[in-house]
Amino acid sequence: MASAPLEGIRVISFGTGAVIPEWGKALGELGADVIKIESRENPDFVRTIGPDMNNIHGFNESNRSQRSFGVNLKKEKGKELVRRLIKTADIVGENFRGGAVRSLGFDYEDVRKTKPDIIYISSQGFGQGTPYTNYQAYGPMLAAASGVLSLWAQPTDPYPVGANVPLPDHMASKQAVFAVLVALDYRRRTGKGQFIDLCQVEVAACIIGEYYLDYSINHRVAAKVGNRNPFAAPYNAYRCRGQDQWCVISVLTNDEWMRFCDAVGNPDWTRDPRFADTVSRLRNVDDLDKLVETWTIEHEPREVMNTLQAAGVAAGMAQRAADTIDDPHTKETKALVELDHPVAGRRLYTNVPYRLSNATLPPSRRAPLLGEHTDEICRELLGMSPEEIRKLTEEGVLDAPSR
Repeated sequence: MASAPLEGIRVISFGTGAVIPEWGKALGELGADVIKIESRENPDFVRTIGPDMNNIHGFNESNRSQRSFGVNLKKEKGKELVRRLIKTADIVGENFRGGAVRSLGFDYEDVRKTKPDIIYISSQGFGQGTPYTNYQAYGPMLAAASGVLSLWAQPTDPYPVGANVPLPDHMASKQAVFAVLVALDYRRRTGKGQFIDLCQVEVAACIIGEYYLDYSINHRVAAKVGNRNPFAAPYNAYRCRGQDQWCVISVLTNDEWMRFCDAVGNPDWTRDPRFADTVSRLRNVDDLDKLVETWTIEHEPREVMNTLQAAGVAAGMAQRAADTIDDPHTKETKALVELDHPVAGRRLYTNVPYRLSNATLPPSRRAPLLGEHTDEICRELLGMSPEEIRKLTEEGVLDAPSR
């Protein structure tokens, strides 16, 4: 049986929040040994947003498939243990506020003295060496700074609506995986390590690259368009039968328009000259959307989706979590995995969203308790005796797991 793609690769994660923890989860699910450095003195801040640091749903999602090494970096003995761990590692990642890892003695220049060929990724909201490097940065703020938030609303909304999903964080974690995989290949060919500066606000800006291009060419500042598309109609979320039920419909070409008309039964309005081609439909999009909704409102969203998809028209019901869990596609592809956590209990989590034909991915593992793997890491990787581990735990250098 083929081994996991990253089997034999060791990662040290100074991750907090979302970007580097999620990056570590992805690498762990590809087979890497990911060791999360944390302590009760300085926990991942997501562990602190509830009464029990081992039962925070956001943490338990973002930190799966990793081991927790509880070590106090305010103590020199703790720092020395981490330096010894780094000697065994291939990759180090951090996303603390600018300057934090330097003050601890674990920035890139410090780490490569310990491991010259290390691959080191640093991800801050505004990257390294900029006027904003030391600014506090969270996902919603980065959506605003990148320009994404200015578009994230309906035209009639009095302010940018946005979302409570920190999209820049989640996207940056995936870009971070890509970056270190490239660096691993480069090191394989050259023997050289790498410092990677991943600027989260630039990742967010990549979402709306066409709007930057439009401004640079046409000097046009994009306006809020909600769910509409400036180049296609009908293209929107339409109300369906039921309480707050919706289906998104996307008709991109005149051929798709004809198929849409057939699927809805060719009512009189579909033959109106105002909707004869894409340009005409865009000119009369307000009227068109109202007429489309006269059909969708008579049907449940899944029925709308299936009817249009059968006709070759893109459509998808706006699902909530319960709908997605019960969706036949989700079940068939095993998109969710149930894991048993000693504190949180049995919960559903998102599975790895791809399959590899010639490699076996290890099963996803639940998030660790704080310090859960301290003892085994000390024994297996650092060659420490039980007496040494006990003594350092009593001195507050090491954290044993708590429940």
